[in-house]
Amino acid sequence: MKLWESVEAEYRERTPTSKEMYHETRDHVPMGVASSYRAWDPHPLIIDRAQGAYLYDVDGNSYVDFDMNNGAGMSGHAHPAVTEVVTEQLRNGTLFTHPHELLSEAAAELKKRWDAIDKVRFTNSGTESTMHAIRIARAYSGKDKLLKIEGAYHGCHDYVLMSKSAPGRLSGHPERPSRVVESHGVPEKTAETVEIAPWNDLEAVEGILRENINEIGALIVEPIVMNTGMLQPYGDFLKGLRELCDEYRITYIFDEVKTGVKIAPGGAAEYYDVEPDLVTMAKSIGGNFPVGAIGGKEEVMAQIEHGAAHYGTYNGNPLVLQALVTQLREVLTEDAYEHVDALGQRMVQGYEDIMEDQGIDGHVEHVNSQGSILFTDERIENYRDWLDNIDYDLHENFWFSMVNQGIMPHPHSADQQWTISVQHTEEHIDETLEAFKHVAPRLAEEQQS
Repeated sequence: MKLWESVEAEYRERTPTSKEMYHETRDHVPMGVASSYRAWDPHPLIIDRAQGAYLYDVDGNSYVDFDMNNGAGMSGHAHPAVTEVVTEQLRNGTLFTHPHELLSEAAAELKKRWDAIDKVRFTNSGTESTMHAIRIARAYSGKDKLLKIEGAYHGCHDYVLMSKSAPGRLSGHPERPSRVVESHGVPEKTAETVEIAPWNDLEAVEGILRENINEIGALIVEPIVMNTGMLQPYGDFLKGLRELCDEYRITYIFDEVKTGVKIAPGGAAEYYDVEPDLVTMAKSIGGNFPVGAIGGKEEVMAQIEHGAAHYGTYNGNPLVLQALVTQLREVLTEDAYEHVDALGQRMVQGYEDIMEDQGIDGHVEHVNSQGSILFTDERIENYRDWLDNIDYDLHENFWFSMVNQGIMPHPHSADQQWTISVQHTEEHIDETLEAFKHVAPRLAEEQQS
């Protein structure tokens, strides 16, 4: 029996109630999920509860969880400190739609971590954060076009649903990537206001800027491209982009929805020592509560006062800001970062040792709480390298095999990365590596066949 047939059969046998409930949900909800990414074949898991470092499904299976809500859960599930303050806030009101003390407290906590941030506005998600940041950036520069990186994901509004996972046949020349709209319903006129650049190629980026001189007003980047595993910047790429933005008078946006507070207290801006004009945040700043933020230099953020629209009934509500303040003050402490980084190093070393022992071609990309296992020995520098070298079928076998062992290694799909939370321990890492030892021989056989 082929590996996938065996793995899928075991998964189905473990999760019959998930299958039943999923098909019931599809009668009421498109695709049976609340976000399209969460649907997968043969059926997704239906989760009953989450606590600490574990997920529990409706079939009674438990999983050591490194998905952590697509990276929103660096605090782990139901962290006691966060749970306590939000429970108290429930009694005092969850939505005021008027200013309150937590607005300044929460903004001040973010400003402590990012040197580039003078002012902060709150949102409800990463998508909202990048959407509003792009508007503010264009208002500040006075130019309408956006430049984004091929393979990068910045949420699901129209301007960024382009060239994030385009098939190679549609991608155009590596130095001048084609603009590929990746959702029905995005107007072509909207797409015409976006240009696409390759990652880790400053010369190509500058060429695109010259071709669109006086048109591109904003550049948005994930400082680590996390829609393709963990594509890190090489050399002075991020600093080079800073210089190009200054030269061409472009507003430089760091999308730190995934990197923010997770790879360093001040995110990628701190880790790579680069100062953007705007920073977008969400996910782990809020301890698993739906909160996002935009922070930036005073003169850029002043565009909100001068006509750049930013509204939202739920923006900055006291429930989520209580979670944010507690997350930043009490949960993501200096000791927490040391703890998580040590666990990350242990995970990386273990995965790579096992792959070497079994003769599996592969390596791990890793920064602090974030990591991604790649079943290739090739260095991946950009989206084209990713397309050419990542074996999605092998990775599906890995992911489902680990799930069958009671480990959720990361969000589903080869293009995702794990998040290690403050509630993970050495025992959780060792349990994960023991599971990988069990599945690695069959992966090696599959890779070599």
